[in-house]
Amino acid sequence: MKSKQVPEASNRVTQDQADHSPLAGELMDLYAAMLIVIPFAFLVKSFWV
Repeated sequence: MKSKQVPEASNRVTQDQADHSPLAGELMDLYAAMLIVIPFAFLVKSFWV
C-alpha cells in the first residue's frame, strides 16, 4: 500500500484561514445583514403600533 503525501500548500491554506480575524468572511456578512435588517424591523414595527 502506497501512502500519498499532502502538499504543503494545503497546510498553508488552513493556517491562513486560522489567522483571520473573527470579522472576516461569512461572519462579516452576518454582521452587515444584522445592521440592515434590525433597524428595518424596528421601522416596520413602528407602522403597526
